[in-house]
Amino acid sequence: MDQPVPSSPAWKKPSDVMKVRLKGKKRRSVSASHHQANAKATLPGSQGPDASTGEVRTGKRRNPFGHSSSARERKRAHSEILPGETEGGSHQNKLFDALDTEAGEVFQESSTSSPAILNRIKSESDTNLTRLAQSEEPKATADTGQSKSLTWKDSYPVDWCLKTRVRFLSDSPFTWCGTLKTNEEAAGLSWFTRGTHHDETIPADEKDAQSRSRLHQCGMVWVHPSLPWVKLYPRIHNEGKQTRPSFVANDKDLQDSLLTSWCESFRSLFHQLRAGHCPYFYLCGYQSTVLFRAAGVGGFKHVHAFLTPTTKGLRELFKAEGIEVSMPLVPSKDSTPSQGDNNENGIDQEHSNSHQPVKTEEDEDDDEEEFNQEGDDAASSWLQSMGLDQQSFPTLDPRRVKFQRDESIKLDNRPQSLVLISGSSTQALYNFLLNSDIMIAPTGTQAGIPPTLLSPAPFEGGTLTASKVKSGKLQIAVGNSMQGCFHLEVTGPILPSNVHALTQLVSSSQERFSVNLSNHSPTIMFSAVPPNNAISLRDRKSKLVNCNLSPELMDYFTKGEDTDDHATIQELVFAEEKYSWTSLT
Repeated sequence: MDQPVPSSPAWKKPSDVMKVRLKGKKRRSVSASHHQANAKATLPGSQGPDASTGEVRTGKRRNPFGHSSSARERKRAHSEILPGETEGGSHQNKLFDALDTEAGEVFQESSTSSPAILNRIKSESDTNLTRLAQSEEPKATADTGQSKSLTWKDSYPVDWCLKTRVRFLSDSPFTWCGTLKTNEEAAGLSWFTRGTHHDETIPADEKDAQSRSRLHQCGMVWVHPSLPWVKLYPRIHNEGKQTRPSFVANDKDLQDSLLTSWCESFRSLFHQLRAGHCPYFYLCGYQSTVLFRAAGVGGFKHVHAFLTPTTKGLRELFKAEGIEVSMPLVPSKDSTPSQGDNNENGIDQEHSNSHQPVKTEEDEDDDEEEFNQEGDDAASSWLQSMGLDQQSFPTLDPRRVKFQRDESIKLDNRPQSLVLISGSSTQALYNFLLNSDIMIAPTGTQAGIPPTLLSPAPFEGGTLTASKVKSGKLQIAVGNSMQGCFHLEVTGPILPSNVHALTQLVSSSQERFSVNLSNHSPTIMFSAVPPNNAISLRDRKSKLVNCNLSPELMDYFTKGEDTDDHATIQELVFAEEKYSWTSLT
C-alpha cells in the first residue's frame, strides 16, 4: 500500500514568529497576575499548579524569612502562614500583637526599675506623700509573681559596703554640673582637707559654683599605696588566665621598700582610729577585706573590726595568735528548752532546774567529741586485729576524720564566714597584720604589693585621690518606648561617707531622683551585721567628736537602735523629701 508523501512545512517569516511569541508571553503574564490577585489560600512562594486553571505560577517567590516593614504586611503574612488560627490563640499571635501595639499591652514593664518609678512619681507629684506611698504598688513580675509596696522614710540605712560606681538619674537636668574652674577646684580641695562643711545661706548666683566645688569635695578619698599604672581597687577580682607578673615580683629590695612605707601608713591610720580622729578605714587585700571602725560607730563601745571572707585555717591562726573572733552571721544553737515547752509537758520549771542540770553547748561538744573519739579508736583497733596497718588507710586517720567532721568548714569563703574582732583583740589583729604577709599576694599581677588602705581622714603617706565625674543625657527603654533622662555618674573608690555626701548634695538641687549603686561584692556582708546598743546615743557622738563630721554624717554613723538601720542598698529613690530603697541584705 502506498504511503502518503509528507509535504514540506510552509516557510514563516521571522517577524511572524516574534509576533506569536510576544502575544503568548503577554497572555501568560496577564493570567499569572490574575491568579496571584485571587489566590489567597496558597502559601507564599508556592509554585504548584493553580486549583482552578491548572497553570503553574511563574511569579517571584516571596522570602518566608523576610522582615515586613509595615503592620499591614505582617498581618497578611500571619494570616497566610497560619490559616484557621484564632486571634490570640498562639504565641505568634501574641508576638505580632506586641509588635503592632504602642502601649505595651502584651509585655508589661516591671515598675521596680528606676525610670518607671521616676515616671510614676512625676505623674503623681501633685498628690501628698501619704497617698503616694499607698498607691506605689509595683506590678507583678513574671519571675516572682508577687507584688511589693514601697516604704518611704526620712532617711536611708547605713551602708558599709564599698562602691565602685554611683549613678544618679533624674528627669530634670543637672544644670550646676559642668567643667570645674580653677577657683572651684581649689575650693573643693581645701574644704575636704580642712573638713569644712558647706554653707546653705549663699547667694543664688554663687550656688552653682559652690555645688560644683562640693561635688569635687564629695568624690575624694585618701589612698595608700598609690601606683597609677597598677589597678589597686578593687583588689579582689578575676585576673584571667593570661596575667603578667607584678613589676616587683623579682625585685626584693623594691618589695621591702613598699612594705616599709605601707607599715608606716597603716600605723598612722590605726592610731588615728584609736584616738577618735578617724571614724573608719578599709584594708583591701587580694583575698580578704578588713573594715576598722572607731568606738561609738554602730553602737559599739570599743574599737572593732570586721574581716571577710575567712577560712577555718585563718580562724585557727587567729586563735593561735590570741585573737578572739566571733561570727555574728552564724546562728547560735539554743540547747536549753524553753519555758513554754516545759509548761506544755506539765513540768514545773523550778523543779526541773533544781533536779536536772542543764547542759551547755560546750558540754555537748565535749560529749560529741568523746563519742567520735571512741568510734575512731574502735576503727583503729579493728584494723590491728585484722593484721592491717593503719598507715595503709590514710582516709581513716583520726586527725583527718576530725577535720572533715567539722561543720565550720562549710562556711569557708562564704558570706557567713565574716568574723568580728572587738576590744583588745583589735590591737592584736593590728599587730598580726603589721608583722605578717598573709594579706600580700605571692603570685599574679598583685604579687609583692601591700594591701590598699582607703580612708576619709588624712594619714601619713596617704595620697589624695578624686573620683571621676561624668554627666549628660541618656535614653532608657521603658516598655516599647524610649524615655530621656539626665544622669550624673561618679566612678572610683567610693566610701560610705562619699555616698552620703553625694546624696545630700543632689537632694539639695533635684526634687526627685534615683540612685543606682554598684556594690563591691566581697564587702556586701559588712552591712548585714546587726547593730550593737552597748552605749547610748549621747556616748556614741562624744567618742566621734574629734572626727570633724558634719551633723548629718554624725547621725548617720551613730545609728544602731534598729536592725533596719543597716542594709546594703542596691537602688535608692528620693521624692518629696522621702527615701525608698531596695537592699541586698
